Formats: sequence, C-alpha cells, structure tokens
Amino acid sequence: MQSKIFPIIILSLLLGCSSDKEIDTTKYVSVYENSVSFNFVDEKDKNNSQLAAVTNIKNIYNPEDYQSSNAIINFPLKKLWEINTNQEINDENPLLPKPIFILSNVYILNNKGTLFKINGSSGKVIWQKTVFEELENTVIGTPSLSARLSQDKNIILYLHNGFDELVAFNEANGTKIWSNKTNLPFRGGITVSENSLFLSDFEGNFYSINNENGKVKWSTFLGNDPDSIYTSARPILADDKIIIPGTGGSFFVISKDKGEVLWTENISSNKQLPKLFHSGDIIANPIYDNKVGYIVSQSGVTAAFNINTGEELWNIPVGGFETPSFSGESLFINGNMGLLVAVDTKTGNLRWKNQFPKYLNEDSYFAEKELALYKGPTLVNSHILFSNQNGRIMIIDANTGEEKDSIKVGRLATSPMPAEKKVLFLTVNGKLIAYE
Repeated sequence: MQSKIFPIIILSLLLGCSSDKEIDTTKYVSVYENSVSFNFVDEKDKNNSQLAAVTNIKNIYNPEDYQSSNAIINFPLKKLWEINTNQEINDENPLLPKPIFILSNVYILNNKGTLFKINGSSGKVIWQKTVFEELENTVIGTPSLSARLSQDKNIILYLHNGFDELVAFNEANGTKIWSNKTNLPFRGGITVSENSLFLSDFEGNFYSINNENGKVKWSTFLGNDPDSIYTSARPILADDKIIIPGTGGSFFVISKDKGEVLWTENISSNKQLPKLFHSGDIIANPIYDNKVGYIVSQSGVTAAFNINTGEELWNIPVGGFETPSFSGESLFINGNMGLLVAVDTKTGNLRWKNQFPKYLNEDSYFAEKELALYKGPTLVNSHILFSNQNGRIMIIDANTGEEKDSIKVGRLATSPMPAEKKVLFLTVNGKLIAYE
C-alpha cells in the first residue's frame, strides 16, 4: 500500500494548490509548444456542434450522470442560495465527494462522514446524519455516494467512506439497511443499477454487489498499476456491459451479468506533458452513447471505441482529469494544460478549441510556475460552464467556443451540477451554492 501513497500525495498537493493562440482555420491547430496538430472538421460544420435538445434534469442517481445532457437553464444566472457543508480541500482531503440530486433534493456526503439532505429550491438543510465515524483524512480515497428508488418508491442511498466500509441507507427513516467492511480500500466511486452496485478496490478487484443485502454476487480481478493515483472515477453501464476505468492507461469492458472480461485496451501516455501526467491512469468517468465508449486518459489521450467489437474508431492527443460532456454529435473535453476542445464524435476532428493559461503564474519572473487546473465542462442551455482557479465560471457558446459571460462563484471542487433548471456549485471550502 505504501507504493500507492506517494503518487496519491503528489496529486493531492497539486489539486490543493491554487493566451489564446490564433487558430489556423485552414487545416491544423498547434496545441503544445512542440506543435502537435489536429484535423478540424469541414469549414461548414466547424461552428455547428449538433447538440441534442435541452432537457430538464430531475434525478441524478450517480455522480456526473448529467454529463450526457444539455440541461435547461435560464441566463443570466442569479444566485439562489448558499450553505456550508462543513468540509474543505487540504493536504489530508485532496478531493470532495460529488453530490447527487433526487426528487428536488440535494444529497451530499462530506469528507468527514456526514450526510446532508438539502431542499433544492430553498437550500434549507432538511437533516444531516453522521454515517461514518472518525474520518480524520481521506488521503486513501474520496467518500462516494449513489442512490436508487426502490420498488416502494423509497430512496436508498449507497455510500462508502473512501476506505473500507460500504453502507446502504434508508432515506425515509434514516436507518442503515446493511453495512459491510472490506479487507482492501475502495478505489473510485460507486455506480448503482436496478439491483446491483459496481465498484473497485485498490488491488484491482472489481465487484458486483447485491444492493438489497450487500452480498458480493461476483468479482473479477483486473490488476492494478502500483503507481496508480487518486481518483473518484466510477464504472459506467453500457447496455449489457460495463466500462471500467483502470490504472496505467488501461480500461476494461466486461459483461454485466457475470463479470467476464470481454476485451481490454490501453491508452498510451503522452510524454510531451509534465511528469504528473505520465502514469496514464483514467480518472475521468467514461462516456457511453449508442455502442460507442469515449475514454479520456489524464496522460493526454482521448479515444473512441466500439464497445461490442473493441475497434478503435479514433484517438486524439487531448486528455485530462475531468469527465467530458457529451451531447448530440459533440464531445467537450477539458484537456491538460488549459485546453478546452469541442470534438466531432464520429471522426475525432475538432470543431473548435480554446487555449487558456497553462500556468497560474505564467508571466511571473520570480515565482515557479504552477499548473493551472480547470473544472468542467458542464453543458447547460447549449453553453459550456468552465471554471478557473480564481473562481470565475466562464459561460462559453458550445457551438462556437466564444465566451459569452462569466460569474464569480469561488474555486470549484467538482464540476458544476445542473438539476431542475438550477446549477449547483461545490467550492473547495465546502460551500454549496445554487444559481438559477
């Protein structure tokens, strides 16, 4: 386990820290200093992102499920409410757990083990309960929360403490349904389906767990890179299959019913990037649509695969830490080194790109450069919400890449979350803020 702690701490320290180049519109665009080039889509399609119609998101059972929607929101955004969830990012707590949204209420588990139920319209805390005791730090892993509606329409919440305990919680009466202790720490988040929970541990075991009694239905050993880094990514359901983000650039596609490995692939590292990005771990949630899986590696590669055959459809040297947004025929990727791109899902060609500052103190002659990290993208009303480390949320036209407006919210811990014509922002100091 000690071999895993060092890279975890390195990434946690980075996450705790705090101009555009002219585009050659004829054919290629330079992305890094050594002129890695990309194809653009045809000129007539460049500013047409082919987005799906806007939709009102009502329930988010698994974190970041909204990343495949074009959510309804009205501009300009106005602040609705703000509460303190009593947590913060620091050296002992590198990430904050991601919230979910069900039946007009927000559920959030903080990194001290306290679960909140919050009225989504008023911001009033309906209740808060301590589910996990003595969470002094979450350096091993981030606590995670998912949920489902039972047959009798009760909300059942599933939580792990970022280490060794998994709990099913009845939201209606505030009691534990079951609780299991494990021998190995969990790695990443939980995905819940109608009758199963899916999650991984730090040794590379992947589990299907009966969500009614907590018993293991089956497990599959997928292996693990000893230099794997901190992540809250979770498996993604793909019809009768599961896409599992792995370590060292690997991901797996397995059968949902038995856990049989159908095929696996590795996305190679981009050695042009700083050493932090070289491990190749996939720490962004995969995206799945219409038999195609889109995989983003933090080492600097994004690729599209046919989930049934394993055929690689395309790959581009853009990768990052954040889950991309998907809508219609466009994929929006928050790339390493300040890059934001809109990609045609059929070809991998760029529709547009924005190059934001790569370093916080890019122009300083006296301070060492620090990598700039961005949160998002989240798609709302055909616009991208994309935040920098100064707490400015940029509102970017998804069709053109043009910045239309911005709001100052505070430095974000997670991507913006849209639900019921609102957008929720969770900041690094634990403030949950709603805009409408």
